[in-house]
Amino acid sequence: MQEIIGQAPIFIGGAPRSGTTLLRAIVNTSKGIVCGPESRIVPALAALSSQVEQMHMPVLERQYGLDADMLHQRFAATINGFLAPLQAESGCRIAEKTPANILHFAQLRRLFPDSPLVGIVRDGRDVVASLLSMDWTDSRTGQPLPITRDAAAAARLWVASVEAGAAMRDDGNYLELRYESLARHPRDIIAGLFAFLGEDSQAVEAALDHARTFDPASGINETSNERVSQPIDTRAIGRWREALSDSQHATVMQIAGPALSRLGYV
Repeated sequence: MQEIIGQAPIFIGGAPRSGTTLLRAIVNTSKGIVCGPESRIVPALAALSSQVEQMHMPVLERQYGLDADMLHQRFAATINGFLAPLQAESGCRIAEKTPANILHFAQLRRLFPDSPLVGIVRDGRDVVASLLSMDWTDSRTGQPLPITRDAAAAARLWVASVEAGAAMRDDGNYLELRYESLARHPRDIIAGLFAFLGEDSQAVEAALDHARTFDPASGINETSNERVSQPIDTRAIGRWREALSDSQHATVMQIAGPALSRLGYV
């Protein structure tokens, strides 16, 4: 099995429709980092490792001589095995962006003690409005995903995502970004992101022009590619005012109101 050589991988996450694909495009302008299209493998394996750790450690320890540290190492090696081909092809440090990564940042920290974790937060009302405009389906059933049809389901996912990020704020290797700040002040926010990742400040100029190099045909799991292939702007901020009905807005506020307030959105 191939292994990642050099620095620990970077993991990027956030609620769906929060700007994670934009972050992928920005990071990819750096000469030292490559971030491939979202694989969805990392959160699945992180969830499995957490489940095994919570439910099966006594048997693994007594009968197989496998403690928690050894379990973490094995799952980390498995994740690295999926990322290694891209690292070998590019010769760069690897970043993996899947929105659901943020739900598993605590477990990813156990698996990868040295990995930078980057979370992005967007106004939950705009996230819900955007999710309700998607036509995503469950690949197993062919039915629409609840988060694309039900404002309550979408709001609950947003709350779970931002709370998972908030739980990491005392982690010195975690960076939380705001979509609105990135859209309004891209130079400053990108400079801070690259400083956090240890990238040369000169890379900021290329990142500001990310649309010139971003391939909108990349990432079959990403529905924001066409939007991300355009320059950064503020058009999507506050879209909920036109997109959400009064009843949908009331539902979102009932579920997400406290989190929106804590984050300063209301």
